[in-house]
This record gives sequence, structure tokens and C-alpha cells, in this order.
Amino acid sequence: MRRPLREVRDGQALAVLSAGLAIVRRRKHEPIDFEAAGKKGALRRLTGKLYGSKFSAEWTLDRYVKWITEQVSALGWSLQTGPIHHDVVEAQIMGYCQGQPVHTIRIVSDGRHLHAYPIEDTYV
Repeated sequence: MRRPLREVRDGQALAVLSAGLAIVRRRKHEPIDFEAAGKKGALRRLTGKLYGSKFSAEWTLDRYVKWITEQVSALGWSLQTGPIHHDVVEAQIMGYCQGQPVHTIRIVSDGRHLHAYPIEDTYV
């Protein structure tokens, strides 16, 4: 029986893909209670470089694993791909970075482990 994803510790594998890559949990980027963050300054601080960008509240660990699995499969990444990153821009807000809503997620592989996080939008 599979262990619930919420019990996986930071830095441990949430899932291992058929290509051999492991999706790692990074609590730093998981959603926070944005309503409780209150003022714009607090949101900017909580989603800045020190605490890291955050996914939107809809991003459960199940969604995170499923989304990365789909993206990496479409990209054809495997253990042989090596270190690489890829940015995905979506129409809806994916998270917050520097206090601003963003539509872009960066998927990063060190060659064996994967994780993803929202980044500042670079498109105009």
C-alpha cells in the first residue's frame, strides 16, 4: 500500500517515474494560506527569495505529482537526459513569486531528481 503523499518528508521522493526520475517534495514551494498572509508586503516577503515562491492553493501534492509526470513524459526526459530545466506557461495563475501572481512554472532536473516551482513571468 502506498504511503499518503502528505507523509513524505521534504527532500524525499513523492514518486518515481518509469523513466527512473524521482519527483521530490520541496515544502518551500507548497501553498500557504494567502488570506492569512494579509498585506501585500507580507505576501511579497513570504513568496520572495528567502522563503521561496509558492504554488496556488489548488496545488495539492497529488496534482503536483500528476502535472510533473505529464510534463516530463511529454518532454521525453529520463535519467540519460541529465541536468536540465524547462519553463511551462499556463493561462491560469499557477502561484506567487515576489508577492505577484505568476503563470509560469519551472521544472528542474539534476539528472536524477525532479521538482518544480513558480517563477516570475517573463513574457509580455
